[in-house]
Amino acid sequence: MMNTTKTLPIVIPAVLAIGIATAVLSGSPPRERNATIPAGTTLVVALEQVVSTQASHPGDEIELRTVQPVRLGNGAEIPEGTLIGGLVTDARSGGANAGPPELGMRFTELEIDGDIHEISTEQFRFGTLGRATHSDQIVLPAGRRIKIRLSRPVTVESRPAPEHAPAAE
Repeated sequence: MMNTTKTLPIVIPAVLAIGIATAVLSGSPPRERNATIPAGTTLVVALEQVVSTQASHPGDEIELRTVQPVRLGNGAEIPEGTLIGGLVTDARSGGANAGPPELGMRFTELEIDGDIHEISTEQFRFGTLGRATHSDQIVLPAGRRIKIRLSRPVTVESRPAPEHAPAAE
């Protein structure tokens, strides 16, 4: 008759070790990982609301969403539709004595899966700067695409880029 009390302490760790080794060797990518978006990365985003020199004021919050995924070097990506938050920094109507209209924005945060990451970008400015204009206002409609550039890197938790299914023949 076999003594199970002596073999049980040996069998359980062996089974656990085999299970762990199988999981590691299966090559399953982790669901989330740290990734760094380098300084200089350009994000193409679209405004979620109208921003204008007439209705907007310095300090007003603005929201934008990425319109394409941002692929990172380690196989991860920041998905399309990621929320970018920012502030209006300048909203000045133009006129005969006021000069040309100007509208400025700064983008300050990136939200991924509910996690807020502080970002730093160059100030984004719209203006006529000496060009003739038929309007004393600048109006950027919701959906307007803007390219913004990160001025310093930001580390985020990201999901691996989705595997693309082979095309049907």
